[in-house]
Amino acid sequence: MGQLVIAGGGFAGFWAAAAAARMRRDVPSLASLEIVLISRDDQLVIRPRLYEKDPASMTVALVPRLEAIGVRFEQGEIAAIDVASKVIRAAASVISYDRLVLATGSQLARPAGALGARGFDIDTLAGAAALDRHLHGLAAQPEAHPETEGRWTVVIAGGGFTGIELATDLPERLRSIAAGGKIRVIVVDIADRIGASLGDGPQSAIHEALAAAGIETRTGVAIASADSASVVLSSGERIACRTLVWTTGMCASPLAAKISTRTDALGRIEVTPELRVAGVDHVFAAGDVAHAVADDGGHAALQSCQHAQMTGRFAGFNAAADLAGLPLQAYRQPLYTTCLDLGESGAVLTTGWDRIVQAAGERAKAIKRHINTQLIYPPADRDAILTAASPMVMDEKSFKSRVLGVNS
Repeated sequence: MGQLVIAGGGFAGFWAAAAAARMRRDVPSLASLEIVLISRDDQLVIRPRLYEKDPASMTVALVPRLEAIGVRFEQGEIAAIDVASKVIRAAASVISYDRLVLATGSQLARPAGALGARGFDIDTLAGAAALDRHLHGLAAQPEAHPETEGRWTVVIAGGGFTGIELATDLPERLRSIAAGGKIRVIVVDIADRIGASLGDGPQSAIHEALAAAGIETRTGVAIASADSASVVLSSGERIACRTLVWTTGMCASPLAAKISTRTDALGRIEVTPELRVAGVDHVFAAGDVAHAVADDGGHAALQSCQHAQMTGRFAGFNAAADLAGLPLQAYRQPLYTTCLDLGESGAVLTTGWDRIVQAAGERAKAIKRHINTQLIYPPADRDAILTAASPMVMDEKSFKSRVLGVNS
């Protein structure tokens, strides 16, 4: 039957592999299909949780789960993809494919040059771990050290989803390290308000949480320069700080542009409703590299876990179905939700692209914990993985039952 390769081992890649394996189980003509997943890491990083403490624990072993569903794992950094020859070059190996699902994810959009080289991020497991080590290491500096001004001041560049979650998590986290030191957390954003990209719905909950945690904000400005002891804003304000963290949004993996030049402002590839790369018949795309239309209103799927999981399922299903000559399914994900962690103030849950608040405070926090510690983790059992790999569309009833715990 041939070989189906999934490039990338994040949420989209894993679920693409699982959906293809489910198709192989259910379609006799696909019985001999070989499914291969290539990834730099043998762990699935629970990326939505990297704003939390103890980031080293935020992984799930990929290999046992892939072995359980009969998917071969190849570890290596993908260097190039030759769509004309249908081969992937990864480290010392060359892997051919009959169908490819590109699911190589995204990366932090840091500023160019020396400024972007400064500071930390929580975009990757290594980045989050480095920040965690740095924060703990601050306590070891002697009190008389000339650079202790701003020792417990953290400046976060970017007031979107990730920036807010990190900011509201940090005060409690820092208190456990700082031993009474003066803590300041400052969020800087070029927009006129923090959380502007999240719409009007959750704004009051965000502002109340920031105020309750004593988090300062600077809006309408950017980071102009930074060194090991301070940052300077475009307004001219200098802030003494030992910690700068970038949460300035994401852009698609550079491999996306190697597949197609038809990309959007985030570097995501144009795809058909079936997630086939436009103009490249044998390649599908999922997750953060795909500009996929999620609903009849024309909203594009976001670079988020919830959209990565579902586009992965559809892409894996369709790639396998294409090899078998079976009808493909058009990707749709009309139910869009946002659950934003607000630290000690709880969380805020919204639904719809207009982000109508459904829950806030401790009730939303319980839902956020349920999502972060259970729903986004892939099961380990073969049957459970394959059952969950169906490219289904979650409706409001399913959402209330699975996420809100409401059965009526």
